[in-house]
Amino acid sequence: MAWINRLCFLSIILILAGCYSFTGSSLDNRYETVKIERFPNYAPLQNPNLSQFFTNDLQLRFDQRTRLTLTNDDNSHIRIEGEITDYSIMPVTVVSGDRAAQNRLTIRVRVVYTNSIEEEKGFTRTFQDFEDFPATQTLQQVEAGLVDQINSRLIDQIFNAIVADW
Repeated sequence: MAWINRLCFLSIILILAGCYSFTGSSLDNRYETVKIERFPNYAPLQNPNLSQFFTNDLQLRFDQRTRLTLTNDDNSHIRIEGEITDYSIMPVTVVSGDRAAQNRLTIRVRVVYTNSIEEEKGFTRTFQDFEDFPATQTLQQVEAGLVDQINSRLIDQIFNAIVADW
């Protein structure tokens, strides 16, 4: 009797495994290719490496967490393009004498997602994230780490919006 329960349990697991990828992707098997264009940086304040880092990290996320093949073909099943529209620093915590105790680095990205198989899933959407840092530090001192953290969260948002339909 116990072997029947185990057999039923194993059957259910195998059925569920065929419906969901444990990489975090819920794309169906019709999708095979993705094209991710370079995201140019049109923000008024420029980080010269941001465009390349963001694009590479986004491509890496799709390469590592989906079975999609990255391509340069304009006829890919999924196409992701856009631009970096904001890279700004502003004070967020002001103390006496109009001095900032903390500053905030914000990055905003406009994404155009085109789905050639299910066109209704496509969208144009803006994603943004930020990280605060002490005003006693300059942007140059903290920039690399902050950009990595913000990029990672932005890519999480974009990936989930496209792959998990969140």
